Amino acid sequence: MSAGAPPLAMTGGRVRLDGREVLRGIDLRVEAGEVLALLGANGSGKSTLVRALLGLVPLSGGRTEIYGSPPARFRAWHRIGYVPQRLTVGGGVPATVREVVASGRIARRSRLRPFATAADRAAVQRALEQMGLADRAGQPAQRLSGGQQQRVLIARALAGEPDVFVMDEPTAGVDAASQAALAATLHDLVRQGRTIVLVAHELGPLEPLITRAVVLEEGRIAHTGAPPAPEGDCARPGHQHQHPHAAETASGSLTHWNPA
Repeated sequence: MSAGAPPLAMTGGRVRLDGREVLRGIDLRVEAGEVLALLGANGSGKSTLVRALLGLVPLSGGRTEIYGSPPARFRAWHRIGYVPQRLTVGGGVPATVREVVASGRIARRSRLRPFATAADRAAVQRALEQMGLADRAGQPAQRLSGGQQQRVLIARALAGEPDVFVMDEPTAGVDAASQAALAATLHDLVRQGRTIVLVAHELGPLEPLITRAVVLEEGRIAHTGAPPAPEGDCARPGHQHQHPHAAETASGSLTHWNPA
C-alpha cells in the first residue's frame, strides 16, 4: 500500500455487461474521511460502480486501486466493510443473525488466531445493539423481513470495524426509525474519521452527513459536489450543479473482493 494513497480510486473505469456499456470512463477518487453518496436513477450504473470498486464486477477498461494497490494485490481486507443490497446465506442449516454478524470479524483473524476472541465477541455484540438486533441474535437471518436483513448486513460491516464502509442502498426497505438509527451510527463513524461510500435513491436522514455527492447518468458522472436539491429547492444553501464534462474526478475501486 502506498503512503498517502486514497482509500479508493478509479481511473477511466469502464464496465460492459451483456454487450452494453454500463460504466463509461469513470474517474473517481474517494478521500479518507469522506462521506460520498452515489446518486442516480435506476439503471444509471450506481450499484455497478460500487461493485466494480470492490472487484465484484470486472472492468473492461481503466484501473482501480485500494489504498494505492491494485485490488488483486490488496491484502488488508479488514479495512473494507461492504454492505450489499441483499443477504445471501448458503448451506443447508440457516445461519443465525449473530453468526452472520460475526462473519464480519473473519478478515481480522490470522492463521495464528483462527478462533473468535473476547474482542471479536464484544464487537459483534456492539454491532447487534447498534442495529437494534440484540433480541433477534439467535433467530435464523433468512426468516427476517427484508428491512431487518438489511440491518443484519450493516451490523456485519460494523462488527468488522473497517476504515472504509461501502454501502449499496443501506436504507432500502428499512423503516423510518431504523433509517434514523443508521444515520446516528454513521454520524459516530464520521466522528471517528471513517470513510463512507453509499448508494442511494433518496438520502433522507443521511443527507446532513454527506460531504460530496456524485450523480450518475447513463454510466457517466453528471454532477459532483453538494447533493442536488429536490425540485423546487434550488435555493438550498450549498446547492450547485456542474456540467457532466466539468465534473470533478476521483478514484476508488476494488477488483478482487474477499467476502469475509
